[in-house]
Amino acid sequence: MKTLPAILIVALAIGLASCSSTRKLRESPVGSEQVVEKIPSNTPGWIEVPFEEKKDRFFFKGEASGVHDSALGLRQAKAHAVQNMIEAIRIRARSEFSEAIRGVNASNRSIGRYLDSVVAWTSDNIQVTGIEPDAEYREKVLVRTAGGVEYRYNCSVRVGIAREDYLQARKSAVDQALSVFQDEEARRLAFEAKEKLEQ
Repeated sequence: MKTLPAILIVALAIGLASCSSTRKLRESPVGSEQVVEKIPSNTPGWIEVPFEEKKDRFFFKGEASGVHDSALGLRQAKAHAVQNMIEAIRIRARSEFSEAIRGVNASNRSIGRYLDSVVAWTSDNIQVTGIEPDAEYREKVLVRTAGGVEYRYNCSVRVGIAREDYLQARKSAVDQALSVFQDEEARRLAFEAKEKLEQ
């Protein structure tokens, strides 16, 4: 019999707490958001880092915000991470090959321009393999709408690639580009640049 008053007190406390949170929710403006769940429970540090290089691996982050389904959000975030990675690798490969060409070709400007166009072709046609998922994070967000509330998800995914996979992708793209050279002098200079890259 003594447990009945205790149960009633607990039920009353829960009811008051829920009324209080409902009142706060009604008072909050339409469009306001509140994170109600995090998976994992602590926000990882990589969330703030779009690109990281460590221990012979490259890591890239992708995001999807405000999605209605967490599984879909994670797929979209992974696709965004892969897109960011491929774009960054293209820029890096273009920069490295351009630098290598400048190192071997200081005299003939017309050949240099031709080689630069091959560099652009190379970076646009780079094929990357060995992409692996590294980590994921998601937040469940309560959003106040005109009709009440709904839940949305903010998702982040980090993918990685080994440095050797990046170097192999760059080498394959350069080899393809070299196969299109017609000018012997340009071909010779491009091979010198390739050898410099691979040192």
